[in-house]
Amino acid sequence: MKSLCYVMTSMLLVLSCFQGVSEATYCDTQTYVFHGNGMFNSKREASTNLKELQIVMSQSGNLSEQEWTFELSYNNNEGIASFFEVYRQSMGDQAASFWRWLGSRDLAPEWFQGAAQEIAATYSLAEGVIDNDLRDHVQRYQSLLMEGNRVLVVAHSQGNLYANAAYTNLARDSRIQMGAFGIVSVATPASYVAGNGSYFTLTNDLVIAAVRAAVPSVLPVNVANTNVDSDWKHHSFIKSYLNGNQTGPMIINSALSQANSLSWPTPQIGSGPISVTLTWGAERDVDLHVNEPDGSHVYYGNMLGSSGYLDYDDVTSYGPEHYYVVDCENLTTGRYGVGVNYYSGNGPETAHVQVQAGDIIRDYSINLSAPEGSAGNSNAEPVASIEVIGDAENGYEFTVAGAGR
Repeated sequence: MKSLCYVMTSMLLVLSCFQGVSEATYCDTQTYVFHGNGMFNSKREASTNLKELQIVMSQSGNLSEQEWTFELSYNNNEGIASFFEVYRQSMGDQAASFWRWLGSRDLAPEWFQGAAQEIAATYSLAEGVIDNDLRDHVQRYQSLLMEGNRVLVVAHSQGNLYANAAYTNLARDSRIQMGAFGIVSVATPASYVAGNGSYFTLTNDLVIAAVRAAVPSVLPVNVANTNVDSDWKHHSFIKSYLNGNQTGPMIINSALSQANSLSWPTPQIGSGPISVTLTWGAERDVDLHVNEPDGSHVYYGNMLGSSGYLDYDDVTSYGPEHYYVVDCENLTTGRYGVGVNYYSGNGPETAHVQVQAGDIIRDYSINLSAPEGSAGNSNAEPVASIEVIGDAENGYEFTVAGAGR
């Protein structure tokens, strides 16, 4: 017997997005290319980097949209707060110049350049990986690999620390076929590339030079461009690296070559227009529950619903548990309710639920106070809801809402 019940401590956060769907995209295995962003990158800038990477790789490799998907593995950088305090001591609250200098729109004065290099030099590589972000990355990679997809991470700067850590975490899982996961490193502050992938660091990259001053084991510089670089740090993913007359072709050719050399893993879980993955910690058992639009309750005791299927049920800690909608051509419209139940364990636990609905991906973390056993089966705590409207002829639209961080 199994079950769940937990206490949600996070505030309610509604996240909505409508997106048309090409059903074949979510039902066929693909090559996924992720961009892991660097230090001082806002999510907007990281998204711009990803878009440029997608454009250049797609054009250079003549890539099919039905066979290649590009996503962002965003990591937050809390160190920027201390850097902004240095700025405020000299400039007050005139924030506009800070972002223009950091983004290299204007040439930064020498004191600002020096502060940037000092922050980088004292930057702790061990503290450069934020657990929540890394967990989200690993959970996404794990799901894709177990679905039978290939995954390549093109990481920049701090993103390399996350990519290396993700590789290490995935390699601990005997179910993951690591020949399907690769990394291409750009401007890396690390001492290695996990999986022995390629790396490219400019000889005049001031940020990596500052990190190397504090951490001598950082990989040595290995390439120089001869064209003009408008970033005074010579560290920008697009301006310094993708636009570099040497680094640009090297990065793209290496990414295409490595992606195409990855093996196709044997699928262990299914894929479709909707999928939900649950992971947790060392406590024995947390269960995934999904209530489908027609009222079908899918969980370990009823693994096949009217629309979807619980095709992976873990009872030995960590997960994953996985649900997906089977029929990509005739998706059942309406509301899908996602919940979890803490079935068995000896203390508090945290459940991590990743929802993919069309092109929407949302991550939720839920604190579980105590196990409930089978008593929680009929009363699973709600984590998220997925609303589906539309039809096969005109396409489907999704809204995802829930409680999460």
